[in-house]
Amino acid sequence: MSRTTTMAMTQEHETDSSPAESTASHPPRKSTAQQKVPRLSARGLTVALVLMTLIPTFTVLAIWKFMPQVYEGKLNASATAEGLPPADFYLPRYDLRPPWSGGELILHNNSEDDWSHLNIQVNGFYQIHDIQPIPAGESKRYKLEKFLTRSGARFKLQYNQLKTVRVYARLPGGNRATFSHEFETVPEG
Repeated sequence: MSRTTTMAMTQEHETDSSPAESTASHPPRKSTAQQKVPRLSARGLTVALVLMTLIPTFTVLAIWKFMPQVYEGKLNASATAEGLPPADFYLPRYDLRPPWSGGELILHNNSEDDWSHLNIQVNGFYQIHDIQPIPAGESKRYKLEKFLTRSGARFKLQYNQLKTVRVYARLPGGNRATFSHEFETVPEG
């Protein structure tokens, strides 16, 4: 065969090849948009991840350092309870105790400021909200049976001793203040 015949056969063979074969030998062309997209190297990715970790950390530390201290005021108050069962009531197991109705918590506002928007918690779980203010120098009574947990369970003296009370109130200037008190308890049977 002559040289021209071999060249012609080679050109025919190249034109007859399938598209799959041509893409295997030549990668597909990228669009201009793909060509303009920046590429991130391994080092660039590492730097980006380190910055994504350090920037929020330093931001939180800066906020912690430069924010002013929060002061939670103290209420000038006292708390008493009436109508509680005697100490020997709690000696038997709770399921053997008879039902006990009554019992009141009395809050005394000993300050010169009125309190409003009260949140009163008993034993850390039971609470009541009262938007009616307690004027300065006055007291207010709350029935213990009106205190509820978040799930709706009522405070019952048959099952619970009155152990603690915590009061959150708003003062006339808009600041919040708290008061806490612990009552004497007896060991339960």
